[in-house]
Amino acid sequence: MKQLLPLLTIAMLFFCSCKNQDQTILDESRTFTQRSWNRVTPEVFTVDIKNAQDYYNIDFQVIIDTTIFNQQDLPLTVNIYSPRNERRFFYSTIVLKQNGRWRGTVVNGKRVIDHRAKRLFSFNSVGAHRMEIGQATVYHDLIGVESLQTKITRASLD
Repeated sequence: MKQLLPLLTIAMLFFCSCKNQDQTILDESRTFTQRSWNRVTPEVFTVDIKNAQDYYNIDFQVIIDTTIFNQQDLPLTVNIYSPRNERRFFYSTIVLKQNGRWRGTVVNGKRVIDHRAKRLFSFNSVGAHRMEIGQATVYHDLIGVESLQTKITRASLD
């Protein structure tokens, strides 16, 4: 029995680590040249879905130079195209300021703001999905947005 206890401990640690494995299926960033996000051209990401029954969280992170960018929020359009070119669309707004104060943290003099765009999102089909993310301001490019990170993780229903 004493010999069995170390084996059971190792087996339990192994199974716990497998259950808590990183469930990230996409984690990519785009850096904008001259700190300007073009209003016409969306940023394109590809995500490969292995199980259509799973749910996912879609998160964005923006890095802002607050010395030249002073908007309250950042409206986004998100278009997701299935392998059969079926389109799903939603808006998401990253709140940059609340009550006149910047959200997020400062890293290397820039403001880093995280945003959960969708919780428990289902892609509904397997295969490579094209995700187009555009800034939804109508009249101008966004000067002062340095980068956009898109992260999609498998969600837990717990």
